[in-house]
Amino acid sequence: MATREIFEQAVRLSPEERRFLAEIIWETVDADLPAQWDNDSTIVAEIESRYEAFKSGREPGLSHDEVFATAKALVG
Repeated sequence: MATREIFEQAVRLSPEERRFLAEIIWETVDADLPAQWDNDSTIVAEIESRYEAFKSGREPGLSHDEVFATAKALVG
């Protein structure tokens, strides 16, 4: 089954079912994260680094529309 088909079925679920589905999918993603991400201080350092890059202009960031267009392209 294609990702688009799965998504189209998932959005028809009740809010509670979608939340449950998101949680169990996230658990599989979380399991695939590198071990370094188990440490909260590593995550905080990464967030701070990315935020500083954004504030300084080194990273331009994306608009709401760009984020959702990218997400839709990944699903489609």
